[in-house]
Amino acid sequence: MTASPLSGVVAPAVISIAANQPLLSVEETNRLLRQQGVALALAQGVVLDRVARSVTMDEEEEIALMRAYLESFGIKSDEGLAGWLKAKGWSLDDLRYFATKAERVRRYSRHRYDAEAEIRFLDRKNDLDQVTYSLLRVSDRDTAEELHFQLLEGETDFPSLVAAHAEGQERATRGLIGPIALTAGHATLVERLRVSRPGQLWPPFEVSGRWLLVRLEERFPAQLDAAMRAAMVDELFQLWFQEQVKLLMAGEELMPLVPGPDPVTP
Repeated sequence: MTASPLSGVVAPAVISIAANQPLLSVEETNRLLRQQGVALALAQGVVLDRVARSVTMDEEEEIALMRAYLESFGIKSDEGLAGWLKAKGWSLDDLRYFATKAERVRRYSRHRYDAEAEIRFLDRKNDLDQVTYSLLRVSDRDTAEELHFQLLEGETDFPSLVAAHAEGQERATRGLIGPIALTAGHATLVERLRVSRPGQLWPPFEVSGRWLLVRLEERFPAQLDAAMRAAMVDELFQLWFQEQVKLLMAGEELMPLVPGPDPVTP
């Protein structure tokens, strides 16, 4: 059994239902789950519990995580821990579970999906690339063409034209949009941004009844660094997790888990 994260605290009595005395029938339990709107939360909890319990950790790692967890709640003494556990009705095993669950799930996710992270990244790269661009929207085509000409000739600049003519929310940022995902916009706009070079000004084009002037300012290609890899691993895990929850909600058998990683320091 895992030692106390502080010294030698004895956990208080745990709040629980008496053994062999079910509080509710299966039918009544299912009714409450449906009518109280907690069936989905329970299904999510079941899947996360399976994952967390498939990952083993060294006792030293568990204690370190328990200490950090308690410190986040301001618990730094035996007396504080004992009172806190009593108020929650938790045992030390409950504390260990909650304190280490997120790390266990993270390790399982990395163990299971790290090898697929690059493929996920390449599939999603167009959505992950970011851009900054200048935008001006007006209702009249002739006005748009005149403003386009002024920009081409260097007679004025984007912020000045936005302040004087813009009819959209771009006024709040003087026409500068981003950094923002390349694909976060109308398809007609995204088409142009995708093939633009920095500094390229597009002739006016219509989107949703307004004429747009757009100039790409800067492109920020997504890179598969450590943070991006972790994000791709998490995306893959979330897809799997949602599928498991759907299976459980439908009363179907869950997919077997990949054996968890060995208890090594990450």
